[in-house]
Amino acid sequence: MLLTTEEGFAAMFAFLNRYWEEFKTANLADVLGDLHPAAAGQSSDPAAWADWVDCVEAVIARRPSE
Repeated sequence: MLLTTEEGFAAMFAFLNRYWEEFKTANLADVLGDLHPAAAGQSSDPAAWADWVDCVEAVIARRPSE
């Protein structure tokens, strides 16, 4: 599942916006701590990984039908 540059940016924005909505007092260090790469290319926080995947899938779902 490859993303265009624009889709990657949209997914990043959606993820950070979701993170902000959940943890209004979070700072960049908190986000980076949750996203630190672990084994198998996923984040060290399984919930953060699941949120990222949800955001990517939402962006892909907005693709126009071919």
